[in-house]
Amino acid sequence: MKPALYVVAATALLAACESTPVWQKDGADEATRKGDAATCHAKARLAPATRPTPPRSIYASSMVLDADNERLRFEQEEFRNCMDEKGYNSRR
Repeated sequence: MKPALYVVAATALLAACESTPVWQKDGADEATRKGDAATCHAKARLAPATRPTPPRSIYASSMVLDADNERLRFEQEEFRNCMDEKGYNSRR
């Protein structure tokens, strides 16, 4: 595995270890919450980026990491917006 991939993997693991919010909605059971979260995750993954991603290059690994981190932040924000639109509130 290339060193840049280790950094990306480590960044993803650290992001996963952050305190994840608990999404709550009055009247929603666990199955509904999981279904809505899955829908919002899929919607966030498929959402077009607001800025074009720079081309990947083995000579510009920091640009790749920046683009990956920017995409991750974009998807997280899209997910939060989707859950808010569905009437959920988050608490940490």
